[in-house]
Amino acid sequence: MTALVFLCYLEPTGPCVLSGKDYLAAVNGVFFFLGQWFSIQSIKSGDLAVHSSALGMKVLLIAFCSFLVGLEESSWNLLIGVLLAVLSVFYVAGGSASGWREHRQTVWLTAVACFFFGLNDFYTGWQSREIGAARWLVIMFTVSGLISLGLLWRRRGDLGILIEKRVAGVLVCGAGLLLGLQALLVNLAFSQYGQPTLSNVVYSSRGVFAVIFLWAIGRKMDPRFRVKQIAGALLMVAALVLALGA
Repeated sequence: MTALVFLCYLEPTGPCVLSGKDYLAAVNGVFFFLGQWFSIQSIKSGDLAVHSSALGMKVLLIAFCSFLVGLEESSWNLLIGVLLAVLSVFYVAGGSASGWREHRQTVWLTAVACFFFGLNDFYTGWQSREIGAARWLVIMFTVSGLISLGLLWRRRGDLGILIEKRVAGVLVCGAGLLLGLQALLVNLAFSQYGQPTLSNVVYSSRGVFAVIFLWAIGRKMDPRFRVKQIAGALLMVAALVLALGA
């Protein structure tokens, strides 16, 4: 669905045969797929708010890589950002040793997703303009889409459930469409402006919204745990802003 959204919106130029930096775009498609896969495993394993907040740590990798190649300016604020990010994940996971143990699988799976997403965002911001943002993104998401279709074919027996339960099918397709639109907007920002760290500072504030939305839909939880999660999400936003540098 994400690849379809990109193909409908973008108009890539150039030959269909891959060459030069096209291969890096293709590898980036693999990174994006792996980031999505580990992200889904993280959500399945535990708390959505823990996952959404911990996913913001990818900006630290992006900021570091961008600083190394001179793509974006950075500063020693990155070190403080790392410390705040660790503290943030600790609080979002419950602010206690028992809470950390309870959500450690979610945190570690999210960390792996951060690694692949971070590489994807960094390379998109750094290299995409050499072959054109449209061509880069279409190649990247075509590769990711083909891998997804391959896995979907292996699980084709489960598709009958979506046909039998139309509401579930509509929700899954709608979620896929929204995910595609979100990915399109974020990656356009990475590729056209070449500031992946800045884009992720804003984007990663979704950890705050995840906590708010879960509270709004009436999820039952200890009030003290809710306060810790909100504090942790806000700490993550502060870490991301500091990671941007002066």
